[in-house]
Amino acid sequence: MNILVLDEWLPSVCDSGKSIRTFQLLAPLAQKHRITYLAHIAEDGQEEEIRKMRVAGFEVICVPRPKVYASIPSILLGAVPALLNPLPISVRRHFSKNYVETVRRLTAERPFDLLHVEWTHYAVYGDCAPGLPQFICTHNVEYLSWRRFVQATRNPLKIALGWHEALKLYRFEKECYRRATGVSVVSEQDGELLRREFGMEDFCVIPNGVDIARYDSISPQPVPGRLVYCGSMDVFVNQDAVGWFLREIFPLVLARKPETTFTVIGRRPPPHLLKYQSDRVQFTGNVEDVRPALMEGVLEVVPLRIAGGSRLKILEAFAARLPVLSTSIGAEGLDVESGRNIVLADDPQAFADHCVELLDNPEKRRRLAEAARQTVDAQYDWSRISPLVEAAWLHAIKMFRSPKTPLAPDTKIPY
Repeated sequence: MNILVLDEWLPSVCDSGKSIRTFQLLAPLAQKHRITYLAHIAEDGQEEEIRKMRVAGFEVICVPRPKVYASIPSILLGAVPALLNPLPISVRRHFSKNYVETVRRLTAERPFDLLHVEWTHYAVYGDCAPGLPQFICTHNVEYLSWRRFVQATRNPLKIALGWHEALKLYRFEKECYRRATGVSVVSEQDGELLRREFGMEDFCVIPNGVDIARYDSISPQPVPGRLVYCGSMDVFVNQDAVGWFLREIFPLVLARKPETTFTVIGRRPPPHLLKYQSDRVQFTGNVEDVRPALMEGVLEVVPLRIAGGSRLKILEAFAARLPVLSTSIGAEGLDVESGRNIVLADDPQAFADHCVELLDNPEKRRRLAEAARQTVDAQYDWSRISPLVEAAWLHAIKMFRSPKTPLAPDTKIPY
């Protein structure tokens, strides 16, 4: 097949859950099919990322990146002049006229079989290729993250603007899914949301995974009393999780276990979190390989309050035989059971209590870690999951060629 992939950045950097998922799913298919990868490029040129993509078998085409606002405050500040625009701010901030022109040129010049949208936001470019079947690979139900953000904040302005963005995203997603000929979700829970919230029935589940062998090649070096969290710290769901943990949970743990330390592994931590850095709290910033820092932990904490999809950070901990303490939201979409292969807690006191208990009970940590490893061995190796994408492509092409009711002319996504 001849596939055109639309994405925000090149996934070969593998510095976030999204990029890891994308590269692990599509790189094996680039050996079998012709895949043209269109993405924005950073100012430094990303020569190494481009090289990795080409070695993996992709044709790479890049356009200059638009200015992107990463933090919630900057997104909300940028929202003020855009409140009347029908597109969500989180879609507009990735919009590029150069990208539009490139999609139109490529689809006019080349006989693609399918347009693969590697993030729902990039379905905004679908109108540039009206003659192609469109497959949307979702990573979250996007409006749900904003709805949860609103529920987690007490700031009236953020609540108002957050609901405004959530409503726009809901309308945008509904229209994108209606127009697509194929949609994938990362979990059965996300699929149920699409069915309940958007009336969708025809979708497929392509779960997250982990490169299990990669974690067998490095030995754990646990530091007594060390808690770890792994996630890109320029993403607001991770900022909220770490901030909540440091404000409301970690002080309760330190009161009973003062020797405990907490390491946050992930790129670009913001200043409002770096102020917590001390002899008990460390931020690694960007690291080429998360495994050494991750495997210094005796327990991974996942205090997520705002999220959708499913969390690669938990699967990576499972592969590393590192026990996990998470919120229920943090573990959504995964085959987990509290007390069997994970421990779940949702309020600060309960989270702290379980944290102390696990720090004091190495045998329980060992049992959880072994059960967790059995879970990923059985279900979550990438080699089992990548073929599902190929099957989804074939299904989308088949559906596109089937008789269907034409879309009304007023359904064009505005930009």
